[in-house]
Amino acid sequence: MAESFGIPHLKEYLTRMGLRLANVDLEQEIIELAFHGNHGQWRMIVGIQQSGEVRKLMLIAPHIAVVNKKKRLECLEALMAVNYRIAMGKFGIDLEDGEVRLEEAIPLAGGSITFEQFQLALGAMMQTVAMYHSLLPRIVYGNLSVLEALST
Repeated sequence: MAESFGIPHLKEYLTRMGLRLANVDLEQEIIELAFHGNHGQWRMIVGIQQSGEVRKLMLIAPHIAVVNKKKRLECLEALMAVNYRIAMGKFGIDLEDGEVRLEEAIPLAGGSITFEQFQLALGAMMQTVAMYHSLLPRIVYGNLSVLEALST
C-alpha cells in the first residue's frame, strides 16, 4: 500500500522552496513557518485535516491583526473588499477576541497535492499576507478611509 500523503511530504516541499520550518507537530499534522517582513512578523500554519474520507490541506496565517471597537466597521468593510478581490484564501475574524486571519482549505484529490500545486497555493497565500498585512493598521492608526487604505 502506498504511503499516505502527509507532513513528511509537506516538509520536503517547504524545504525545496527554501523555507525554514519554525515548528513541526507530527501528531497534530501541522508545520509552522515564521516570516519577518517590512510590516512586522507573521506566521503561516500548513497542515492536513482529515474529515471522514476527505483530506484537506490547510493554509492558515493567524493573528494578521486584531479588530476592536475602534473603526470596527471600516476594518470589516476593508476585509470584505479584500475577500472580493483575492482569488485564494479568505480573511475571517474571531468575534470573541477580534483575531483576523487568512485561511484556505484545499481538498486533496487522490489524497495528495503536487509540488507545483502546493507552491502556487502557498505562494498566493504568502503574497496576500504581504499585500494586506498592514491594511487594518493603516485604517485604525493612519486615519485613512477604506478606499485610501486599499489603494496604498
